[in-house]
Amino acid sequence: MSSYWLFATIWFVAAATPGADTMLLLSTSLSTGWKSAVPISLGISSAKIILLTAAFFGLSALLTAAPQLFVILKIFGCAFLLWRALQLWRAKQLKPQKSGTNFLANFSLAFSVGVSNPQALLFYIAVVPQVSQSTNPWVLNAIILVGFSLISAFYILLAKPLSVWIQRGNHQHLVNRIVSVIFVVLALTIALR
Repeated sequence: MSSYWLFATIWFVAAATPGADTMLLLSTSLSTGWKSAVPISLGISSAKIILLTAAFFGLSALLTAAPQLFVILKIFGCAFLLWRALQLWRAKQLKPQKSGTNFLANFSLAFSVGVSNPQALLFYIAVVPQVSQSTNPWVLNAIILVGFSLISAFYILLAKPLSVWIQRGNHQHLVNRIVSVIFVVLALTIALR
């Protein structure tokens, strides 16, 4: 199996699994519509590209030299997930908002989540060195762009039937609680690694 196929397979399985970034994408799609999810997707993709590029060019050496940097990223990522979980847990029935939300605010939020996610960082540090000798970082970044575009489309499209189900049965409170618990579990998983 070529290094590109190996990377693409491992990356796609890891990226498609529900995590902090995909839950942010889904919850944004549910609350404000698909248009506000586009900058979320772009922010997450940008963070993934930066993490891959940094891992490709020696981030693991930097983290070995300054392990406190990893701890800071880990704390920030956990704190964000817990803050988001608290917001969702306390939220009442969400009324659909206009999808004309602030592009830069959504992009920045998603980028912060993506770049501070220690699980993603560990993934790139573990996988990229295994393929870096026989790959080009631009091709790996293209795999990420195409792959996360497909994943984003899936989660954004998933929001539509979920939204219908939520409105039909007035299930928003249940969905908020479920996503909130997922964020707490993700935060605990990150904290314990």
